[in-house]
Amino acid sequence: MNLLFRLEKIDAALHRFWARWCRWLGRGLILLGIIWGLNLAWDVFFGPPTGGVQLVIHNDLDRPILGFSVNGVAGGNAFAQGGGAVTCCGNIEGKTAEVIWTIDITHSQYLQGMRLEKRNKTLPLPERKWGENYLHVYFLPGDNVRLWWGEGLSHPWRKIPNYVENKNQVK
Repeated sequence: MNLLFRLEKIDAALHRFWARWCRWLGRGLILLGIIWGLNLAWDVFFGPPTGGVQLVIHNDLDRPILGFSVNGVAGGNAFAQGGGAVTCCGNIEGKTAEVIWTIDITHSQYLQGMRLEKRNKTLPLPERKWGENYLHVYFLPGDNVRLWWGEGLSHPWRKIPNYVENKNQVK
């Protein structure tokens, strides 16, 4: 009888221990869930814009562009002196952008001796604001590349730094 009494006391002590610690463990897990939810809400409403972007190419060169990439996200191609493709969707982040592009040739340029040329340039990535999900990449004469975030497919030339609208040249 003495043994059963001791076992019941041990069982009661273990029950009190687990009841107390399970209560604290449950409260801790609830607190972690609340902290995670608040952090998620803060990122959604007040954090920087993130997520996939669409690359829009604008070519002002006298040669077509076979393809390009910005920080490893592939873009489309474009005819000479014209707009081109829109590609979706990639994640472009950071403070700098490495732009790699391949300049193609037309048949007459091939006959003149021109060949494919691969170029690259690293430049600062403009600050992205909410709603700006289109990264416009402008290829200008003299191996100049300009980047501009936009809310759509329109491309206002006046907003591109160092661009002379009427001469189609870089200052």
